[in-house]
Amino acid sequence: MKFVYLSGRLCLDFAGTVKRRDSGPEDLLTHPKLLSDWAIQAGLLDGATDVTDSDLATAVALREAIYRTVIARIEGRRPAVADVNLLNECASRPQLTPRLLRTGSVRREGTASQLLATLAADLLDLVAGADIDNVKRCVHPGCTRLYLDSSRARNRQWCGMSTCCNRAKVQAFRARQRSREQMPSSQG
Repeated sequence: MKFVYLSGRLCLDFAGTVKRRDSGPEDLLTHPKLLSDWAIQAGLLDGATDVTDSDLATAVALREAIYRTVIARIEGRRPAVADVNLLNECASRPQLTPRLLRTGSVRREGTASQLLATLAADLLDLVAGADIDNVKRCVHPGCTRLYLDSSRARNRQWCGMSTCCNRAKVQAFRARQRSREQMPSSQG
């Protein structure tokens, strides 16, 4: 499976591993190996790591806590106590740490627990900094992806130009075409 990374922060990309949360959610992390695949594609790991069913269950709980916490912030609410506790617990564990090899190259490896600690710490770093005020939810109907708006004017509306923005432009074009086809033609 190919994952999408366009949110501007790893924790937000991780929260995006559920599509269409509001209408027929599609969970992209349905098997432990998919969590390892996600981390490799995200550039957090160079190779596969062992992920147990228990690790995956913790990852899903963490992902949902990340999502709910960011939504609470966007909506001006306090995050749930259980989410705060899970995020703090995960972030307090050892994180992924790259290793310098004698060859001079760097190797990125670690455990599932370290991966989750890294993602939780990324969210805490996001919430603690000024960037949290630039986190938005995609306005495309059906998309529930969160993203960091780093545009100059801070007026980005879609999670990505090649995803929802493109869909919105195609839909607008088709609506204009239909409108033109339905207009009575002037004769005479």
